[in-house]
Amino acid sequence: MKEKVLFKDEIDWDKVSLLIKIGILGAFINLAGDMLAGWGVRDMSLGGIEGLIYQYITMSDGKMFWAAILGLIGAPVSVLGHFGIYKLFKPYSRKYANLFGVGMLVCLILGGPGVHMSSLASAFFYKYMTAAAPATALTSSIKFACYFSLPLYIPFFIFWVINVYAYIKAVSGGFSPFPRWGWVFSMPVGNLLFSLVGLFGNYAIVNAIVMGALTLGNIWMLGGVLLMLGKAKENRKS
Repeated sequence: MKEKVLFKDEIDWDKVSLLIKIGILGAFINLAGDMLAGWGVRDMSLGGIEGLIYQYITMSDGKMFWAAILGLIGAPVSVLGHFGIYKLFKPYSRKYANLFGVGMLVCLILGGPGVHMSSLASAFFYKYMTAAAPATALTSSIKFACYFSLPLYIPFFIFWVINVYAYIKAVSGGFSPFPRWGWVFSMPVGNLLFSLVGLFGNYAIVNAIVMGALTLGNIWMLGGVLLMLGKAKENRKS
């Protein structure tokens, strides 16, 4: 049985739909940056972290720049879609809406500059350290990432988990206008589905999709919410 609506706030369905569509557009811009950064075939003779990042040595500066800029723009724009979801949760549960909103706010602040751009900055540093001092390039680059990127990654992913938790609990618990099965459109489900593409081997397109798995999870959620919006509107009226 569906939980009782706790608050009677009105929902502007047209505004919510627009926010989600803008969010999807932003997520695709972000994805373009991810795929630019991830496009390439890995050197399978190298193991560990070096095997994952060695392709950046041959990546052009221009490609790195545009990959960073697309993420810097796309990531915060995609959060507008999350604001649309927040507005759908708010009339049903202030608790889960606020949790979702806190996670959303930190993702807005850190998603573009804190995660996307800092990751490309670390790759850029590795590329030029390899040219200048190949013997210490990997060690120095890991140290650079730990000092200047990791402190941004940690709060981002903590609040990303809060955002995901709030979405799953609100939808599966009946504290939203969506059907309870709508939790399958949560970001981790999309992340997992697109990460499995990596099983198809070491190809440029495969590596690019895997690089963009987090963003594709965001598109999965926003796209799913947009698909369920008509049903949500019906549930709200009933």
